[in-house]
Formats: sequence, C-alpha cells, structure tokens
Amino acid sequence: MSFFDSIKSKIVDSFIPLLSRDEKFRQEFKLPDGETIIDDLNADVAFAHVHSKMAKYDRQKLNSGDTGSAVQYAFPGKIMMTEHYLVFKDGYDGESCVMVLNISAIKRVERSTSNAYSFVLLVTLYSGSQILIQFVSLRHRSENFCERLKKNLRSNIPNAKRLKSFLDTCYSEYLIYKNVLRVEDIKPPRAGLGQQYKYPGSPSIQREKAKLRLWFEYFKDNGTNLSLVRNHTFKKLIRVGVPNRLRGEIWEYCSGSIYLRYQNPDEYQKLLTENAGKTSQAIDEIEKDLKRSLPEYSAYQTTEGIQRLRNVLTAYSWKNPDVGYCQAMNIVVAGLLIYMSEEQAFWCLNNICDLYVPGYYSKTMYGTLLDQKVFEAFVEDRMPNLWDYIVEHDIQLSIISLPWFLSLFFTSMPIEYAVRIMDLFFCNGPRTLFQVALAVLKLNGEEILSADDDGMFIAIIKNYFQNLGKSAHPNSKEPKIREITNFQELLVTAFKEFDVITESQIAQERHKHQKDVFQNIETFVKRTQIRHMPKTYNLSDKNLGNIYDLYYQSVETHKISLGTGSSNMDLESFVQFIKKVCNWAKDSQSDLDPSFRQQKSEFLKRLFNRWDSAKVGELTLNDVVEGLDHLLSRDMLESINYFFSLYDKDGDGQLDKDEVLQLSEGLLLLTDPWKNGSFVDLLTKKKIEDDIAEKLVQENGEKVITMDEISLPSGVTIDEEKYKAEQSERYLKAASNFLQRAFEYAKSIELDSAVNLIDLSDDESEGSDEDVKIKKKKKFEAIMANPALDPSHPKVLDLATFRMIILADETYELFFSETLRDSIRIDEGNESNNYRTKALRNMFDGILADGKRVAEQVRRRVDSVATRSSISSNDGPTSQLSATNEMLPSADDRADDVDDFTQETGEEQHELLNETLLDIDDDMKSSNNNQQDKRISEMPKLDSKNADLVEFEAD
Repeated sequence: MSFFDSIKSKIVDSFIPLLSRDEKFRQEFKLPDGETIIDDLNADVAFAHVHSKMAKYDRQKLNSGDTGSAVQYAFPGKIMMTEHYLVFKDGYDGESCVMVLNISAIKRVERSTSNAYSFVLLVTLYSGSQILIQFVSLRHRSENFCERLKKNLRSNIPNAKRLKSFLDTCYSEYLIYKNVLRVEDIKPPRAGLGQQYKYPGSPSIQREKAKLRLWFEYFKDNGTNLSLVRNHTFKKLIRVGVPNRLRGEIWEYCSGSIYLRYQNPDEYQKLLTENAGKTSQAIDEIEKDLKRSLPEYSAYQTTEGIQRLRNVLTAYSWKNPDVGYCQAMNIVVAGLLIYMSEEQAFWCLNNICDLYVPGYYSKTMYGTLLDQKVFEAFVEDRMPNLWDYIVEHDIQLSIISLPWFLSLFFTSMPIEYAVRIMDLFFCNGPRTLFQVALAVLKLNGEEILSADDDGMFIAIIKNYFQNLGKSAHPNSKEPKIREITNFQELLVTAFKEFDVITESQIAQERHKHQKDVFQNIETFVKRTQIRHMPKTYNLSDKNLGNIYDLYYQSVETHKISLGTGSSNMDLESFVQFIKKVCNWAKDSQSDLDPSFRQQKSEFLKRLFNRWDSAKVGELTLNDVVEGLDHLLSRDMLESINYFFSLYDKDGDGQLDKDEVLQLSEGLLLLTDPWKNGSFVDLLTKKKIEDDIAEKLVQENGEKVITMDEISLPSGVTIDEEKYKAEQSERYLKAASNFLQRAFEYAKSIELDSAVNLIDLSDDESEGSDEDVKIKKKKKFEAIMANPALDPSHPKVLDLATFRMIILADETYELFFSETLRDSIRIDEGNESNNYRTKALRNMFDGILADGKRVAEQVRRRVDSVATRSSISSNDGPTSQLSATNEMLPSADDRADDVDDFTQETGEEQHELLNETLLDIDDDMKSSNNNQQDKRISEMPKLDSKNADLVEFEAD
C-alpha cells in the first residue's frame, strides 16, 4: 500500500462509527449479547487433552509445572474472562491458538504450588483435559482474576447441571464416546434431514471417510464443542471440506450459535408452543414460499421436510418481528436443515441475520443493496476493463450478483458446492461472498466481454455454475492439471488472488455508500407508501408528503431505511405529531392550568380512538391521513357532524347531559388559541381592516377622491390588547351561549313517573331534623333552578339541534367553516413547528405590506362620503342618512329605502347607495353581536318533529 493509500485508509477509518471494546470483543469471538470483559491478563497457556497421543506425558509435565519440556503446547497471549466464558487468544498472529471455553465446562480449578515465583492455575475440564494458565502480571492482579473466576464458577453451577444433556446433541462427542471410550449401544444425535434423506453429492467423490478421520484426530488433540481450541490446522480442515455428519456442529461452532443454543435451552420450543395457531403477515408469506425452497432436494418434497422448514421460519418470525420473514430466507434455512436439527438451524439463522449479513433479510433489504454497491466498487477497482465493458453495454451487474449474496449461493450452484462455500463463509466471515463473487467474474471474464446484454451475461454465469464439477482444463497434457475442477479453481482464485479483500475494506466501502443507499431506500419507501394511501378529498400530494415526514419524525422508534421498529403510532407519539400539525394542540400558556391539560389530554385520546380504525391502540399512516382529511373538510356541515361524532360513542345521533358538557369543553379547547389571542380569525381581521380604513378616511376626509391619492402610512399602529380582548370576549360569549342554548333546545326524554330520580338524601346529615329538612329543600331548589340538572327530566341533544346552535352563532359558524381548517398547518411541513404567536402584529404587517384589502375598504368609504355629499345637496343634511341607518330594523326595510331613493335619483345613484348600505350592514354585523340573541330568541322550541325542518332552514 502506498503512502497516500495509507493516509486515505486512516481518514476513512476515522469516519467509520467506532464500536466499544466489548462490542468488538463479542463480534470477534461470536459471543452472545451481554457478555462483557470482566478482567483480562497476559498469560502463558498450555494444554493436555485427555485423548491425545501425548496425554499422559503432557499431564505429568503440567502437574509438575514444567512447561519448558512441553513448549510445543505453550502459547503466550491474553486471557479474558466474561460472565460465562474464558477466552484466550495467542499474541503471535491471533490464529495459532484461540480458545473460547464455557465456564460450565470447568470441573475443577486448583492452584499449582510447584513454582513459588509464578502464579499458576490448573484447570480441569469435564472431559478430563487440563489447561495450565501461568499469569504474566502483578501478583495482586492475578489474585483478583482468580477471585472473580471463583464467583463466576459458583454462578454457573445451574448451567453446568444441563451440560450432559447438551453434549448428547453434539456429533463430536459421539465420535469420542464410540471410537475412543468404546461405549456400546450409543446412538448418534439427531441431526439434519440428510441423516434420513441422504446428503447431496457422492460420498466417494467427496471422500467423506478420509475427512471424518482427519476431524476425529483433531478433536482428540484439541478438544470438542464448548472446549474446542482452534489453530491453523482447523482452518486447513475447513478448506479441505467438512464431512456431512459434522457440518452442522462445525457451522454452529464457527458462527457462535452453539453458545446461544446452550444458553437458551428451551426458547425455540417455547416460541413454537406459545404462538401455535397465531397468524401474521410473515406467516402468510412463509406458507407461500415453503414449496419453493430447494425443491430439487428430496426432503422438501415430503411433509416432514416442509414442516421442519415451517417451524424454523415461524419461530424466527416471532422472535424477531422487525425482520419477520424475507424472501430467500427460506432458501438459506432449507440449506441449513439438511445438516442441522431444527433448533440448531434456528440459532444459526439468528447469527447469520445479526452478525454475518445484517440487513440482508430486513424489510428494506438495506444490507443486500448496500453490499451490491460495495461489490460493484470492488469490481471497478480490481477488474477495471471488465467494469468499463459492463458500464458501456449498460449491463445491470446487481441483477446477476444479488441472488448470490441473498441466497448465500444456494440457488446459484449445486447444493454440494454451495455448502462448501458456506463452510468458508462461517469460518472467514462475509468477505467470503465478495471473494467468491469476484472470482466468478474473473474466471468468466473473457466470455463476459462478448456479452451484449443482461441475458447473455446470465446465460454465461448459469452455464459456469452447472459445470463446477467438470475439469477446468480438460485439454491439458498434465494429468494433475486435468483433475482440477472448475470448483477447485474457483476456490483457489477466490482465496489467493482476492485474499486482499478484508473486513476493514468492506466496512470502509459500506460506510462510503451507506448514505446514498439509505436515502434511495427512504425515497422509494415514501413514494410507495404515498401511492398506496387511501383516496383523499382535501389533501394534496404535497400535503401527503409533509404528513409522511411528520408522521415518521414522531414515530422515533421506527427506522425507515433499516426497516426496524414498529411503524405504527401509539398515543404518546400521536400527541407529539398532532402538536406539530394543529395550532390548537400546541403548548400554550393555558397548559399551566392542570384542568386544561387534563381536558386536552382527554380530547386527544378521544381523537386517537376515533382514528384507530383497527381498534388495536395504534394508528397507521393511513389512519392519520384519513383522520386529517376529515378535519380539513371544506364542507361545513361535514365538519360539524364529525366533531359531534367524537362524543357520540354509541352512534345513536344523540348526546346526554354529560356528553354535552364534554363537547362544550372540547369547543373551549379547540378555540383556546383564538380566545387567548395567539391567533386571529377572519372576524377580527376584518374588524382591524375596517378600523384602519375608517381612520384613513377620517384623516383625509373629502379630499380623498381617487384611488391614486390613497396612501397607507407606515407608522399606523393598532391597539393590540383591545382586539385581543374583543376576540376573547366574543369566543367566551359564544361558549356560554352554546351551553345555555344546548340545554334550552335539547329534547326531553319521557321517563316512568313512578321512578323518582331526585335523590335528596344527605350522607353527612348533621344537626336537628329541621336542619336536615332545610338542607334538602335548598338542594331541591338548586336542582330545580337549573332544568339541565334535573334528573327527573333528562334531555338529549341531537345532531340537528347541534347544527342549528352552531350555525346560529357567527363565531362558531366561522370556526367550523374556515378557522378549524386553517388551524391545521400541513402545507409548511416541518416548518409548521416553528410557527409562533404575535398573530395580530404579523397579520397587521401583512395588511400594510399588501394594502389591497385596506385600499378596498378606503374606496368604499370614499364612495360613501361622496354619496353622503350628494344626498346632503339634494335631500338635506348628511345627518339624515345617519338617522336613517340607526332606524333600519332589517334588510327588508333597507331595500325599501333603496327603492324609494331610486325613483328620485336614478339607477346610477341607486348602485352607489346600495354599496354604501352594504358597507354599513357589514359594520353592523361586526359591532352588533347582541342581534344574535334576537335570532336565537325568535327560534321555535324544537322537538323531534320539527328538528329536521329547522336544520334545513339553518342550512
């Protein structure tokens, strides 16, 4: 590596997220989550395995403390202790001696006294093998290490009790018991489907007996399963090939899933039992893919094979609901089950998804997509000529290579060769996939350069995989060269020529492309979800995009690009979401009042339950979209009906006394921002415009003749507190009138006269009988003074009456027609969260900046002045018109005046006066709220017969 490449590598490394020491430790040794380094020391370690050829000699030397005579078994390095494991790694290359020892496998620990100048421990395992640990550290550090080890040994006693039953499931133990200890009538442990339906490939060609013999000798010299010691010979045996009967155990040992299986003995069966009969989307998808899982293997054409596959996939979907099930997962599990039991395959799948290829089988498959970018980067770097050809002919490399990575080559090549790739995959890690994929392109490079499109590319690769067992050089004169198969040549190319591909390089490339891949995934998911949203009538595409962004900002546990976490919204997330969207839900000064906070909480919960279409206590994105679409309805009656339905729990179209009170509290809550002056409605806005225009007219008088002469002064000020007070008083009066009229026009319900619903009893009656009678009398008079509280004459408010009361009030009518809709701010998206008050000042500045509305009011008033002047010159003083205006009782009277005046002045003056009278009418509406009481008082008393008629009239 050149100097600049070294600098570049260091820079890239600095941007890669750093893992903690414990995380790196767990990843390196494939230990379960939760294992942390309690203590670590430098030490020299020597082994004396009970079944090795030199076992007796080694034990004598170790017991005497003489490691010099057995130096071939002594390794300097570092020993680390966690809650359940002793881990040793040599200090030479990290591969000469690696031991991951479960503390449950330790039978005895004793202090060696042969050497007074060193601190030595002699550890005896369940099998009789011994480990000598000589600490190279300060004495007090060694003492502390031993003390911690003693505590861990005690805490692991319950785990040690189930060690024997666990070892009975390991084939390596079966080999030792049968061929070394000569135990008769011992049966091999239950393994994969291959034990019954035969393993893929020919045993003679694969030289199964020779491989099994080599592994048997390795187990005798280096231990088995939970006490196995790895060295360079271990990796050589992996490259030569693992025998079929041992493959399941070696896979789970290399992947670390053997530790999970031992640590969680009953979890797999518990998952199946507790979720038996349950259904989910993942299970439905699993059922569709079961018969498409390696159908060429005979076991998956039987009920037993399909059932084992179903059990593993179903159990994993319940264990990891974030992943659930993903296509191609069935292919991988089908391959595992040929060599593993169900429980072994379950835990092995767990580590494949979490440690080896994270994100490959997520909902967004972000891991696979990211590694395709990494693979393309490696092709461009290592084979530039081939890459240029692929780009020139617009060949989509990911279409060809994605199945290799996603199915771990199980669907690309015959099973007997795919499992050889899996041997190396579990031993060396995910870099194996990149090395093999690069080797495939390298060996087929010349033919690929003749391909013109994706179809020819795929055909070349498919033909190559089908001939992996054939000679790579059939025309060679050398017999040994002719014996080399395509598969052997593939392995040599992959692990020699592309050995430079390391885990650190893969991590660097992943980090480099991660942002773009995640952004593409999020864009695709957003586009897809918006396209499948329900039809809306009041939301634009931009609105839907903003709702989508705000929704997933509120559901913080869900990661879109990773596909993890629930995408549904709970009540707490809903409250945060609605505060970003609706002005009336934002935090305000009123929230300092506990009762107001309680009312807001109850209303939001009521709205949440109304939007929860599935009634599961969670909202989907579609639920939120449909709910907001209702709130944004431009149909005033629909908005009124929707608000009424929030309190009509039984859906009978009627509200009782308590529900009416709750509804009135809801109205106070929704209108609070306008009541406290944080925002202004159109009535206040128009009042301010009218006042500004009136002031300009008064200042200029009759001098203002044309629009060109109208100028808006920049120094105009308004009495902000005045308008706030007027608006607040108007909303308070509207709320008071609503409650009064709701009970006044509510419909009575006839009850059985024999039933006395007025309870005048006094639980805390004190004093004489006369005092009690006086209290009861006062209580009765208080109840009868308010008919709404009289339980002997209950009343209900129906929808028609509710509509009438709302429409009869100018403030509430405007609220449901425009104000409520305008208070939902989704056009600005994320910016809506920054919207603040000072509504009057902001609105006033906008009026002065625009000037059109004020200028219109000024024009009308200028015309009014001209009209008054004309009337004064023809019929008398201008005060006559003012007097006439004060005497106008109704619009009909004003219309009669217009008709009389038209006869005298003509059509032109009629139009001018008509505009003046309309303007006066507008002023009267904004200043004379008392006329609303008259409108209500003149309404007939409603009953069920005339309710619909009044509703129609109000409309």
